[in-house]
Amino acid sequence: MATATSFSDQQLLNALALGHEAAFDALFTRYYPGLLRYAKTLLPYPSDAAEDAAADVFCSLWTNRTELNVQGSLAAYLHTAVKHRCYDRLRQQRRLAPAPDEELLEQQPEAAYLQPDQVLAYHELSELLLQLVDQLPPRSRLVFQLHRDSNLTYEEIATLLDISLNSVKTHMFRALRFLKEALYVSGTR
Repeated sequence: MATATSFSDQQLLNALALGHEAAFDALFTRYYPGLLRYAKTLLPYPSDAAEDAAADVFCSLWTNRTELNVQGSLAAYLHTAVKHRCYDRLRQQRRLAPAPDEELLEQQPEAAYLQPDQVLAYHELSELLLQLVDQLPPRSRLVFQLHRDSNLTYEEIATLLDISLNSVKTHMFRALRFLKEALYVSGTR
C-alpha cells in the first residue's frame, strides 16, 4: 500500500476485509488521534480510559473486519463507536463506585456518631430517592444519573448523548422539580 492519504476509506475497508494489515495501519494512523481527542472529552479522567476506549474500537474493527458493513462515513461510524465505548465505561465506573451512604460515612467522621434513628431515616430517604429516580422518564433519568452519579458536566452530557445543552438543562430541571415535589408530597422534605 502507498500512503494513508492516497486511498479512500472505502478502499482501505475493502483491503481490511481481505486481512491487509497495512490497510488497518493506514486507518489507525488516519483516525486514532482524532478519536482519542474525542474520547478524552467524554472521559477526561483518567486518560487511560479514553485511550482504552479508542483502542477497543480499533481492536473491534480488526476482529470484525470481514463482517463490517459501514453505511455512510467511516469517521462518523468510528466516532459513534467511541461514544458508545465511553458510555459503557461510564456505566461500568458507576457500578463499581461505592454506595453513596458508605461514601458519606467514610468522608464525614461525625456521621459515625449519628443516632440509630438518624441512620435509619437516612437509609429510608436514600431508598425513597432511588425509587423516585427510577420513576423519572428514561431520558431525564439518564441525564440526572450522568450528572449526579457520574459527575459529568452538562456540556459532557450533551456531547455524550448528542443533544443540545438546553435539552440537558431542561431534563435536569424537570428531574429536580419532580423529585422535590415527590419528596414534599411524601412529607420527607
